[in-house]
Amino acid sequence: MTDELEGDGIGGAVLEILTGSAFRLLVSHTRKDNKGDYGKTEKIIMGLIKESEDGQRPEQTKEDLERALKGKFVTCKVQHRDKKTDALVCNVFVQRPPE
Repeated sequence: MTDELEGDGIGGAVLEILTGSAFRLLVSHTRKDNKGDYGKTEKIIMGLIKESEDGQRPEQTKEDLERALKGKFVTCKVQHRDKKTDALVCNVFVQRPPE
């Protein structure tokens, strides 16, 4: 079963780190061809984080994630919405903020 949100893209500033693999995103950018609706803030569970082309996943303590993401602009490629937590499971890419 494929999720209807798969492939959607959202982006924005990381507001708060929740766990070693989850954070709250202030959604400021959405792709025009998204199939889903997204709130002003979304809880993101990371499927994959890429800070570099090799796609290495950093150690996943909350502090590590805070250093990597807090206050940064990220884009999230949506995989699906977790029905239990209402969080989005996404591949996460750290970006330079848009001008």
